[in-house]
Amino acid sequence: MTFNEWLKKEKISVDFISKKLDFNAATCAKWKYGQAIPRKPDMLKIVEATKGKVTPNDFYGINQ
Repeated sequence: MTFNEWLKKEKISVDFISKKLDFNAATCAKWKYGQAIPRKPDMLKIVEATKGKVTPNDFYGINQ
């Protein structure tokens, strides 16, 4: 599941998730739209926050 799909499914805004996880909102929006890939520490926060529904492979388009 992509980060964008997860945000939509959970009805969570970029502003909310960026504040909750201490991310820059503009950077978080880039991740949402596939314009950038999170660094490892940020990726780990995303995996944890989504309970593993969004994984590093989802940012790289690798389907398992």
